[in-house]
Amino acid sequence: MEMDTDALFEKFTIEEIRKVEQETRAEIEKKKEDLRQMVGERYRDLIEAADTISDMKNCAGKIVQSVQTMQTYTNELQQTHMTRGISAKPSQVKDRSVNKEFYGIASQIKLLLDMPEKIWSSIESSQHLKATQLYLLACHIVSSLQLDSSTQQSAQLLAWFPLLSRQWTAISHFKGGILQSCRNILKNASVSDQGVADALCSIMLLEDSSPRQVFTEFLLARKTSVQQCFHSSQHGTSIKSQVCGVIEQINITLRQIYAVFYHQEQDEENDCCNLLLKTLQGVVNPADQKGLSILSDDLMMGSFTKHLPTSITGFKPSLRTPSTPIAAGYLQQSVEQWVETCIKDVHNGVGKLLNYVASIKALTSIRDELWELLAANGDQVSWDKVCKSVVNRRLSLWEEFIRPLFLTRVQAITQDSLDKTCTSTQQLLTQALQDMESTSPECDIASYVWKELGIDMPSPSAWKGRAQNKQPNEAGGLYMKSRAFTPRTQSICSTVDSQLKTLLDDLAYYTTQSEEKTQDNVATTPTYNPFDKYADCTTLQSFLQISCSKCIHRILDHVKKALQASSTQLDTTKKLGQNQESLMLVDRALLLGRFCVAMTELSPHLEKAILISEEQTITKMESARLRTSKTSRRPGQVKAVLSEDNDWMKIKLELLSQTHESYNIWNKYTCSVLLDEFKTCLMNTNGASLLKAATHWDTIEIEEETEDGKKVSSKIRLPVQGSWYVQSLLYGLCEEINRVGGHALSRSAISNLVSNTSSGLVALYEDLVKEKSTEGSKRLAVSQSQALQMLFDLRFITVIMSGRNEESKSQSAYTERYQKLIQRFEGVVDPFDLDVFSPHLQANLNRHTNRCTMLLGALASADKHLYSSHRAASSGFQEQHNVLPLASSQGRFTLLPLSSSHNTAPSHGTIPRPQAQPLIPSSIKPSTPEPILHKSRTAPASLYSKFGSLKSGWLANIGGQ
Repeated sequence: MEMDTDALFEKFTIEEIRKVEQETRAEIEKKKEDLRQMVGERYRDLIEAADTISDMKNCAGKIVQSVQTMQTYTNELQQTHMTRGISAKPSQVKDRSVNKEFYGIASQIKLLLDMPEKIWSSIESSQHLKATQLYLLACHIVSSLQLDSSTQQSAQLLAWFPLLSRQWTAISHFKGGILQSCRNILKNASVSDQGVADALCSIMLLEDSSPRQVFTEFLLARKTSVQQCFHSSQHGTSIKSQVCGVIEQINITLRQIYAVFYHQEQDEENDCCNLLLKTLQGVVNPADQKGLSILSDDLMMGSFTKHLPTSITGFKPSLRTPSTPIAAGYLQQSVEQWVETCIKDVHNGVGKLLNYVASIKALTSIRDELWELLAANGDQVSWDKVCKSVVNRRLSLWEEFIRPLFLTRVQAITQDSLDKTCTSTQQLLTQALQDMESTSPECDIASYVWKELGIDMPSPSAWKGRAQNKQPNEAGGLYMKSRAFTPRTQSICSTVDSQLKTLLDDLAYYTTQSEEKTQDNVATTPTYNPFDKYADCTTLQSFLQISCSKCIHRILDHVKKALQASSTQLDTTKKLGQNQESLMLVDRALLLGRFCVAMTELSPHLEKAILISEEQTITKMESARLRTSKTSRRPGQVKAVLSEDNDWMKIKLELLSQTHESYNIWNKYTCSVLLDEFKTCLMNTNGASLLKAATHWDTIEIEEETEDGKKVSSKIRLPVQGSWYVQSLLYGLCEEINRVGGHALSRSAISNLVSNTSSGLVALYEDLVKEKSTEGSKRLAVSQSQALQMLFDLRFITVIMSGRNEESKSQSAYTERYQKLIQRFEGVVDPFDLDVFSPHLQANLNRHTNRCTMLLGALASADKHLYSSHRAASSGFQEQHNVLPLASSQGRFTLLPLSSSHNTAPSHGTIPRPQAQPLIPSSIKPSTPEPILHKSRTAPASLYSKFGSLKSGWLANIGGQ
């Protein structure tokens, strides 16, 4: 406790002070005991430390003595001119005159003064080995004259020759310059093998390096050179030059390693490489007289050179470290590591450069340039031999350095192009759906089809029969109208096709070789083939096929979402009674359906892109077929075998399935609208409605024979045409079919519409029967006249709507329901009257059916239409038909707007049919129809005169699908 005595007595009591005194005394005794123990334990350590200090003193004295001895030996070496290099033995003649010694020193000084200029000249002329030898000779002269020491001789020489005071300073800086210049040469791949060997020898002589050390420095220099190719300072150089430059550097580096460093241990006498040691031996070997060339040129032209001592004229540089060849295992291991490092650097650098290449054609140009670059070295030492020697394996610069990068970039460009195609297509579809108006062709196909335009005429090649490889755009607007492809649909499909064509043409540069180029390069192609330029053909074609399929599926998903949105909105607008908005939604769905169909016809490059790998297979099989016997398969058979169940057929089926979905939306909406109007008229049985729906009845006079054999004449009245609301429904249905381009609809779409409508009509009549049925009786509460009219209407509907899918399972159920309705209505008519009315009623039905076949022909099947359209003519009965004028010759077309499933023209024995044109669309009203005006009376004859000459397939495939 550290405290003042006065403060201690003031703060504590006597007892407490005594305790503090006891504690202090105890602590003092403890410290003394610790000190005694420490001195006893450390005594031996102190003795050992004293002995060590004595030994260190003796060792230091020996070291000082050794240093003094070394200094003495060094001075002796300087005096004997043996500091650096190998020289002749010093002259044994000690009695030479003072003048001769003076002249020898003067000649060395003169040579030393001329040395900077000669060294500079050698460096500028890239003779670095000579510059190194001159520098070492200058060092030898300085050492022999002892200018770098503080001896008496040095002071005397400086007094005689004052210029020498700065001469060594002027010479000494050349070492760094020569080394820097040599290292720059190592980074330059354009230097010859001998130039590299000279630079490496200079480094070894100036730095006393071993071959392994300069080999490592060479690899580091070339690694830096490869990395420098991708430096920001090279951005002004083209990408092709940069890529080719880095591959050329790696190629030259490996060849120079073989030529400069590789040593063939098995055959040392015929060693064709190992240029480094050969050059080094020629410089340092005293037996090699080529070393005299250092002073055999203009340096020896002066008169002073005859006074130079032999130690100067016979100077040869020497190495302190032995120059042994590099072991093959070490060389191969080092080169393998260097190659792996370069692969990483090249992948990183070239990968970034290729991101700026936007086309496959540009990549192809770079690849071809690389091929020519590597093939140009085929006449030199075999590349396989070089790789086996320095890497101990087969090394392909293209396969390991560049090919993966090119393959990835080509796939990226392909994917990017397809993504842009998909995105632009989706945007065009969305824009087309937003821009639809009630007056646009998308909303009224009929007005677009029958509006004659200047672009309707096909190109001249379209009139020359079936030529191969015809494109849809060559057919002109007439073909587009025949397929109900509106300008907006054509524009979208044309955009998709043009983008795919650009992609295929771009990819063809990389994957195929044109025949013209092959023929032009036959004579100039080198015999050495460094790599296969078209090895990635199959991979890229498969990638294009898969990516294109994914692109189409993305477009299909967009179409599906749009159809689902239209269907959902349609249900909402129908409930709200927004008819105009509902019709617009239906037209949007139809636009999407037409787009899907058009994609299969107006985008031929889509099929080519998806089948590109199969087309390559077909080409190979056909080439093989030409090399085999004549009994092999024909090209068409080969193509047929490969085309079964291919990817394009799957894509096409998916596109057509979306078309069916869009037409199902239209089918459902059209049926609901027409059936709602029909239901209103059918269920309204008040007098005014019956009179409004009544039609003209025919009065028929019949003769009957009584029991007495007398003939009694009487008159009966029977319906000769369907009710107005029945005819309005059928006409409205045909008008709607024509409005959406019924001539281009598939038979399945029309059959589904007819089936749904006819089933709905039967259901409405069944509801009517239930409503008119009296309890406890099977007789309907309708008059006989109403029953006769309904019988006529039902049979007329059934005959006209013959376009139902007769193979469907619902056909039998429909027939059964129809027969039951006929029986219920026939039950209202008196049986005797029914027997009398039936033949005449059937005759009226047939006559009315024949009259309406042209007007309502879109609802009938093709075969039934052929039968019904000529039945009246065959009977010899002449009546006024509401049809177009008959054509003078049989053309390709059946009666419009019917579709025909036949592509070939009928035989000459077939009865000519009139060519019909669609009617002007009008609104569906359950009232007396207005007289129908046909376009044939105002249409120019020049257009239709061309129809008969269309013998090729542009308009042959209208309709039936």
